[in-house]
Amino acid sequence: MLAKKFALGFGLAVVFPVMIHYGVSTFVPQPKWQDYLSLRTYDYQRYQAASAEEKARLDAEHKQLENKRKAAEKRFQRTLFVIAVPLGLAALVFGALGSIQAVGTGLMFGGIFSIMDGYFNYWSELADSWRFISMLLAFFVLMFIGYRKLAK
Repeated sequence: MLAKKFALGFGLAVVFPVMIHYGVSTFVPQPKWQDYLSLRTYDYQRYQAASAEEKARLDAEHKQLENKRKAAEKRFQRTLFVIAVPLGLAALVFGALGSIQAVGTGLMFGGIFSIMDGYFNYWSELADSWRFISMLLAFFVLMFIGYRKLAK
């Protein structure tokens, strides 16, 4: 019976953050590098054989595509952060308050992994003040759960 509880908790811990990640990807697709290739990147030999004028045009096209890719990447990362972190915190709370131990444990770990997914993807774009505030909130949620639910 213990193995089944462990399997259930582990399954929830893995499936929950992946579900959130691909749920966000469904509505705000994560950019694929293949969609932003330019001739400069794609066909290096043709680029080297091009005239200076053509190279300048290809460089400008490459820079434009790279800027579009970066903007799309930031949009995805921001959306993932805004969705994954609150849902992860909610999963932590519901997991701690739940009466079924394996489900609660799975939700708590899944919540932690979801929060990590949101942070890892958007950390470089997040201002220091927001990093501090959001981590402080996560810290207080964990402390609240520890003292209110698990201290018994």
